Amino acid sequence: MSRPRVVVLGAGVAGHTSASFLKRWLGDQAEVIVVSPRPDYNWIPSNIWVGVGLLKPSQVLFPLSPIYEREGITFHQARATVLHPEGHGEDLKPFLEAESTLEGHEGEALKVPYDFLVNATGPKLAFEATPGLGPKGHSLSVCTAPHAEEASRALDEAVERMKRGERQRFLVGTGHGTCTCQGAAFEYIVNLEFELRARGAGQG
Repeated sequence: MSRPRVVVLGAGVAGHTSASFLKRWLGDQAEVIVVSPRPDYNWIPSNIWVGVGLLKPSQVLFPLSPIYEREGITFHQARATVLHPEGHGEDLKPFLEAESTLEGHEGEALKVPYDFLVNATGPKLAFEATPGLGPKGHSLSVCTAPHAEEASRALDEAVERMKRGERQRFLVGTGHGTCTCQGAAFEYIVNLEFELRARGAGQG
């Protein structure tokens, strides 16, 4: 009899934690599979430190493959596109369709059968909910490590302007009213104020 297959969608805080505990609890009694489009795990709460230059992106990003290989978890670097909980056609076994995001294999189709599915994909960034918001608009972000690194560079430029006598105004918020990152915004404000003072640019 084949082992049941447990598929976890997403490898963020919820997905990675779920996969790790499932493997610990189930051991060899089941196959644990993670499907996530990114090759790394981002400890998102620390992006606020990247955003002020106190941490580098490499310090909040960790490659997933070595971890899962060591733990005996199957990892597919892919983006899930369609769920078939009742199978399809004559194949009544549940499965999902996905597209590979692995370098050199982008767009290749994957079919991943499962017996149990954990959907831990997390939120989708929706800067478009507020016109002009986001890195492609007129604001910065610390939602991802690359976003936070860009915010850090912008802060460096602002500090240099302040040291030349230019007055800068910082507006920190969460954009759309349904956003749930108010805590991160508050923490970033505290980090920003501390860092401005530490750099000698927080007076006045």
